[in-house]
Amino acid sequence: MTSDRYELLEVIGRGAGGTIHRAIDHDLKREVALKVLRRDRSTRAERVRFVAEAQVASQLEHPNIIPIHDVGRTDDGDLYFVMKRVRGNTLKDRLDRSLPELLRIIELAADGVACAHRAGVIHRDLKPSNIMVGEHDEVLVIDWGLARGGDTARDEVTEPMSLDGDVMGSLGYMAPEQALGQVREQGPQTDVHALGAILYEVLTGKPPRNARTLIELLPMLRRLPIPPAGPLGALALRCLASDPLARPSDAGEFLGLLQRSV
Repeated sequence: MTSDRYELLEVIGRGAGGTIHRAIDHDLKREVALKVLRRDRSTRAERVRFVAEAQVASQLEHPNIIPIHDVGRTDDGDLYFVMKRVRGNTLKDRLDRSLPELLRIIELAADGVACAHRAGVIHRDLKPSNIMVGEHDEVLVIDWGLARGGDTARDEVTEPMSLDGDVMGSLGYMAPEQALGQVREQGPQTDVHALGAILYEVLTGKPPRNARTLIELLPMLRRLPIPPAGPLGALALRCLASDPLARPSDAGEFLGLLQRSV
């Protein structure tokens, strides 16, 4: 590191472009999570996304969005940023819990995403493994490495990688406009599709579309999966519509509909 402030301990995860360590902040005498991106193992586009992840998350002050404490560069030129250390696990690890508990987690995550949408930011990689639940039952949306928008220089700097044809996201939760690389069509409804996919998985025990490759996924996107029962199932299917305009307009509307469907 560039100073003796941070002491890296074991690796605790890997996110979109980077390795996450448990670390000690010696100045503030606390544990933190420190994400590092090796310069010699990353492209320029990956480094731009890495910095954008820290910038976007740091600008979104909300109880359900992971706080960013610091950002910097090591003597070797590796990028890093420092986050709150969350002791807990993810929604993916809790899918066997009761439905009321899982719906509470989705509600809180959606509230955080709604804050991002109000700020003009879309996450673009929402999935159960990117929703952390801490030891005090706090819920945090993490891994903003594919986020787009907000008050950063990212769009201007990375215009070449934002052209139609880029496919970014996670297959089981990816909206059609993502799978087709239609970047200009991606907006808050893209995240709503992912929230609907998460809700579908909570209701049924499996993602709405189980594809191992993009080639497998594309035909599945032309049809809706089997609907779960009840108003929650109807909401999940509305979010999974192929036409973004047929979905709730943003995470705030999704949250309101979810609360009225319970």
